[in-house]
Amino acid sequence: MESVEQVIERLIQWIEPLGETERVPVLESVGRVLAEPLTAPRDVPIAPLSLFDGYAAAGPLVSGNSLPVVGKQFAGDAPARLDPGTAMRIFTGALLPEGADTVIAQESVTVEDGRVRWDEDVSVGAGVRATGADTREGQTLLDRGTHINAAMLGLIASTGVASVPVSRRVRVALLTTGDELLAPGEPFAPGKIYDANGPMLEALLSAAGVEIVQRAVLPDDPIVIDARLREAAEADLIVTSGGVSVGEADLVRAGVEALGRIDHWRIFLKPGKPLAIGEVLGTPFLGLPGNPVSTFVTYLRFVRTAIDRLAGRTDPGAWPVQPLPLAAARRGGDRPEYIRVRRVEVDGRVQLEAYPDQNSGLLSSLAWADGLALVPPDARLAAGDTVEFTAFKELGL
Repeated sequence: MESVEQVIERLIQWIEPLGETERVPVLESVGRVLAEPLTAPRDVPIAPLSLFDGYAAAGPLVSGNSLPVVGKQFAGDAPARLDPGTAMRIFTGALLPEGADTVIAQESVTVEDGRVRWDEDVSVGAGVRATGADTREGQTLLDRGTHINAAMLGLIASTGVASVPVSRRVRVALLTTGDELLAPGEPFAPGKIYDANGPMLEALLSAAGVEIVQRAVLPDDPIVIDARLREAAEADLIVTSGGVSVGEADLVRAGVEALGRIDHWRIFLKPGKPLAIGEVLGTPFLGLPGNPVSTFVTYLRFVRTAIDRLAGRTDPGAWPVQPLPLAAARRGGDRPEYIRVRRVEVDGRVQLEAYPDQNSGLLSSLAWADGLALVPPDARLAAGDTVEFTAFKELGL
């Protein structure tokens, strides 16, 4: 069996970035991958401005002195001229008047008879955000391959950039398999089950920002499977759930092998040991196991990696972890195991509570949890021992 890290490295080596780019408005760039380094076209701020409401003056200002207040400077106003030996009322975000270099907070002064007085020394530059304090013209704001988030969007927007070059969206074909599957809302019939993996994967892919170009439930019919796989090969990535094991009814496996190749990898992982990786007419193919939790975990670890690699992200499949203690003792099995957990507070301390039944067929465990905790193989963990926790929220879910 191969480790999760070995499989991820294999995917990164095997899959090549698409290399196709487009420009999008900055407000539509969250979740996209930057295709070129982005540099600042101007200083931010473009000129010194006040950090808070107060009084602008020329420093240094010695405690116990006072100055006459000669006017007001609002945010958005062109900078006024401040004569020596005077102060000006100023508001948060306003440009400093010409001749001023210091701002005294309004909480630190008294104003009487048109004069402002302060009782503590104020150094030159206090209360001022200097020109270029945030970014400098020509500075690299974000590197190529950066996955843009809301904070980064704010940084880009602060420089006045209206659009950014990004990798085009990855096109994914999503196929689930089996004559037994019903779509939600269809009348129930004996021997049938409602398709959960398909809608779940569709939601996960949508959260990843991909374009789902084909969505189909494949019947147990080799002719139909062949036709759907040929259509799916026009995408950048094919993802399936179920139908790729060595069973007699696993017709997708045969269909993939007829049009390309397929490898079955046994991964040193629970849940999600079986994973099929291959290609259909040259298009990368990932066949996920059929149990819902196994589908979910292998999507997070491997499909995300493939999508990120295709999009040119510099850290494909990024997996943020946080060390947190377990609320109860736990024993590890023969493989590393991602258990479904949620954070609880006990005596003011955040701990991880595990779902009582870790069966890989229980979708209720995923709906209950807010993340996954990694239990090493053969571990003997006591309550309070620390494990690696990954929050679903940190993965964009």
